Amino acid sequence: MTELKQKMSEMRREFHQIAEPGWLEFQTTFKIIQYLESLGYEVEFGKKIHSERMGLPSEETIKKYVDSLSLDTDYDPGEILQGYTGVVAILDTKREGPTTGIRLDIDANAIEETHDKEHRPNKENFRSKNSFAMHACGHDGHITIGLTLAKWLMNNKAKLKGKFKLIFQPAEEGVRGAKSMVYAGVVDHVDYLLGGHIGLGTKSGVLGLGTRDFLATSKIDVKFKGVSSHAGASPELGKNALLAAASCALNLHTLTQFGSGMARVNVGVLKAGTAKNIVPSQARMEIETRGSNEELNQMLMSKVNNVIKGSAKTFDVEYEIMQAGGAPAYDSHDDEFINLVYEYLKDEFKIKLAPSLGGSEDVTYMMNRVEENGGKSIHFIFGSDLKAAHHNNKFDFDEDTLPMAFKALKQTIKLLNK
Repeated sequence: MTELKQKMSEMRREFHQIAEPGWLEFQTTFKIIQYLESLGYEVEFGKKIHSERMGLPSEETIKKYVDSLSLDTDYDPGEILQGYTGVVAILDTKREGPTTGIRLDIDANAIEETHDKEHRPNKENFRSKNSFAMHACGHDGHITIGLTLAKWLMNNKAKLKGKFKLIFQPAEEGVRGAKSMVYAGVVDHVDYLLGGHIGLGTKSGVLGLGTRDFLATSKIDVKFKGVSSHAGASPELGKNALLAAASCALNLHTLTQFGSGMARVNVGVLKAGTAKNIVPSQARMEIETRGSNEELNQMLMSKVNNVIKGSAKTFDVEYEIMQAGGAPAYDSHDDEFINLVYEYLKDEFKIKLAPSLGGSEDVTYMMNRVEENGGKSIHFIFGSDLKAAHHNNKFDFDEDTLPMAFKALKQTIKLLNK
């Protein structure tokens, strides 16, 4: 094991143990700040790097988790502990040049890590200490790549030009965090934006370059409110929220026939009722849509809204729709820029050009904003053989991916700094 891989593996395992879901990344944020400040970075955090946030946990959930922690910081953590998580680190070389942004996501998945004895984090004693969260998508690796790059940038400041912004973004799962940072202006003056992700169907040792097929997506929570009543003696006095939600769920799954592209809809959660003998007065649904482009996703969402409204009217219940997340598609693909990076990296890496994501990722908010402002963006896939699929509780990746990803970003920065 090389010294670089060993250090990166140790850091990754530190973050793996403190896995935290979106908007609850308190320990993660504090640890990132501590490391960056030790390197000499100017850091921004709290409300300064956020605007309106989507899909927040309840105040009760936030308070319960805060109360469970023993936190010791030399600054006021108040805003972070209100769910304003994440960090932006800035390095100004004081020499004229571009502003380069590097985006790293930091949240974990809201699942419990497997207790399988053969699972490496169990065998080597770095499993998540939180039973409600696990890094099952590689974001612990992304943090490590970003912090390793931060150290290299600071150590090579005298050889570089322009500015660098390391954006440690919260709440990527559920596509909630990037929009908040984009609308706060975090990437408004970025000339080049680099993003990337571990795994995603690309094998170890392969560098995916110029990722395509980012799907537009919308995430909504829906509440139906009816009237409870005795299910045997007076069911006619009730208004059944469960039936409204069930009818809604069935009808939603008929909406994805489009000739202009791919569309998806999924009802991931449906909870309703309180007892066998009571007409259910409450029902809650969590729904997502996806589309191969923004126009198609919006057409689908219009149909979804009509079905929700119609289901409520049919069963004479009230309804409320809340936006819980979302991300736009990305399809601009500057082939000239991608080819420039390819020519610079091709002798050092085994490259897969234009790999397909086939899913949604809210880095697209940042990529689109940078390009709207005249800049350029590129997304990598850092190939890694996985022990289980993303979001599975047995997920683990090949740690050889970490130094490869760091090197790919480092070399790209060298190109952009010429």
